[in-house]
Amino acid sequence: MKIFISIFILFQIVTCNNIFAQDTIWFMSGERLITSNYTVKVEDGMLTYFSKRNKEKKVGLEYVFSIHEKNGNERVFYEATSIDNTPFSVEQMRSFMKGEFEASQNYHANGATIVGIVAGASGIYLITYAIGTPFLSPVVPAANSAVTGMINPSEKRILKKYPQYADDEYFKAGYIEVGKQKRISHSIVGGIIGLAVGVVSALIIQP
Repeated sequence: MKIFISIFILFQIVTCNNIFAQDTIWFMSGERLITSNYTVKVEDGMLTYFSKRNKEKKVGLEYVFSIHEKNGNERVFYEATSIDNTPFSVEQMRSFMKGEFEASQNYHANGATIVGIVAGASGIYLITYAIGTPFLSPVVPAANSAVTGMINPSEKRILKKYPQYADDEYFKAGYIEVGKQKRISHSIVGGIIGLAVGVVSALIIQP
């Protein structure tokens, strides 16, 4: 037992050291990559890295915000610019990306999925009843996804979860941006599931 515990502790130490010995790459989309297997060619404006499946990927440095190196240094590639006529400094973009990252990790658009399923399933019956054929049934969940994309995540819920960013408009904007994208994608997935459920149920109950 003692040998097993010693091996387990040693494994944990080695694993932690490997994690902390890597750099953190922050993309403009708010995505984060922790790795040591990458190269940066500033003259070519290109970042090359390897995915978890060891596949080589390349991305332009204009899509990279910064790289936090394991020694504590940060290489910032982002240059202050305007997005949708709104000026973003380096620190403002950093806050925007924090919002994007938090939303990608912690925002769960379950309601959009459920509504999408209902819209997809009911669309089969509504369209069939209206025009006599289910051929145009996808119009219902598609319309639902369009409406869903116009609705922002609740700012009150954002502030309840992240009160420290109450005065940070850029963090909230980044969170809302990714939140809307997730609502749309979840709504589309829900709509597809709903259509499948509607078709199956219609076939079952068909006399």
